[in-house]
Amino acid sequence: MGPVGAGQFTKLFNNALTITNMKNAEDVLRLAAQVGLDIPALVAVVSASSGGSAALRSLGHDITPELAEHVHVLMDKDMRHFANAVRARGGDPAQVLQRGLAGAAGLVEAAWLVNRDRQ
Repeated sequence: MGPVGAGQFTKLFNNALTITNMKNAEDVLRLAAQVGLDIPALVAVVSASSGGSAALRSLGHDITPELAEHVHVLMDKDMRHFANAVRARGGDPAQVLQRGLAGAAGLVEAAWLVNRDRQ
């Protein structure tokens, strides 16, 4: 990946992409719920289609509302580490940080939307 520390920096970028993708999934699921779609069915179909992502699949299978209570705190922390590392190298993480923090903040609600019929 490059010089010493590049692997850790790469992991921060991977986490940032995952968490910002989570925000995309949360936004789409919230809108789908507003128009009355069956959220678990939507997740199943889209996960197997071109709109699928690791973030959406994890909401549909791995991240329960209870787990989301813990994971969103870690996601928030990861985004702040990412932003600090980017700033230390002269980059401006503002837009990605804002979207990632929003993704972390919305995780619990999104997990509830996906899992409400399974409770």
